[in-house]
Amino acid sequence: MPSYEKNKVSGLWSCRFREYLPDGTAKQKRLSGFKTKKEAQYGYEDYIKAAEEQKKEQVAQEAFAADPGNMMFSELLEQYMKFTKGRVKESSYYDIESKVKNRLMPYFTDKKIKEITPKMISDWIETIDYSYSSKIWIFSTLSSIFKYGTKYYDINNVMVKVDRPRNMEMPKEMQIWTPEEFSSFIAHVDGQGYEMLFRTLYVTGCRRGEAQALTWEDLLENHEIRINKSMTTKTKSGIYSITTPKNKGSVRNITVPSFLFDQLLRFREEQKEQLGSEWSPTCFIFGGLRPLPSSTVDHKFSQATQAANIKKIRIHDLRHSCASILISKGVSIVAVSRQLGHSNVEQTLNTYSHMMPDDKTLIRNTLDDLGTQLGTKK
Repeated sequence: MPSYEKNKVSGLWSCRFREYLPDGTAKQKRLSGFKTKKEAQYGYEDYIKAAEEQKKEQVAQEAFAADPGNMMFSELLEQYMKFTKGRVKESSYYDIESKVKNRLMPYFTDKKIKEITPKMISDWIETIDYSYSSKIWIFSTLSSIFKYGTKYYDINNVMVKVDRPRNMEMPKEMQIWTPEEFSSFIAHVDGQGYEMLFRTLYVTGCRRGEAQALTWEDLLENHEIRINKSMTTKTKSGIYSITTPKNKGSVRNITVPSFLFDQLLRFREEQKEQLGSEWSPTCFIFGGLRPLPSSTVDHKFSQATQAANIKKIRIHDLRHSCASILISKGVSIVAVSRQLGHSNVEQTLNTYSHMMPDDKTLIRNTLDDLGTQLGTKK
């Protein structure tokens, strides 16, 4: 039992107690410098708690040294997240951290690595009520975690024996707006800044974050917009952050039609007049001194969609709508890929190949013309 005493000179309290070492021997321990006896009691409790945690950690380390499989999954995950944090953008890390907390930790947190089997993982992924894309994320993330554990802790990578989840979902039809539907929508948008943002997304096909990060310096004289940054609100603080674009292919100059370019120029003059001396070329095109709030953008989009009485789509589907229009007008898939900022043409083909027109008639007519030029043997 601890004993407490007050120093007659300093008036400070101290605590004395016996501390037992791993070999069974005991030594006297003294904690001092407390203003009150209550603080000394709290100090003793904190010390004992910390000592117990240290002992548990030591036992865990000894068990891990004897068999790496004794490591708890939660411990491996903690180390993996530290490893990942310095290698991805803040927005990406925040997204990963949130998904890990909600999707992985509830099931695996109290399990040792050696208790986790391929069948356990496979059965769990097959039975959870998640979408196919979410199951693929879980599969890929677990693969990365165990690959990290194999490399740095010499644990057994059970994921090499886990089958990739099967896609049992019916393919979803890509939702887009025709020009007529978009015209109905935009007529109901409240606020010119929001109206210009939605017009730019629909006409250029750029990503929402790319558009929200645009400043007037990015509006180029040759009817192009420079894309070299993106805006995200996926941060722990919840405050927006300007980051690098999604991938290397995202850094690009995109074509802006004359009608939209002229509208943006007029909008710039109105913003200049509104902000006065505070305006500069570094102001955000859509928002001014700060980007338009994402929550308000969502609200304005939903509100106008409902008022126009047209089918509901996501803001991201404005990008798909632009791609659909370009492809239907015969723009090459390479040019569409560059406009959208895809990492490669294959990504564009995988996403929009179903929208491409059937060219069999064109092929047949072209080859018939060739046959005429070459001559046919009678």
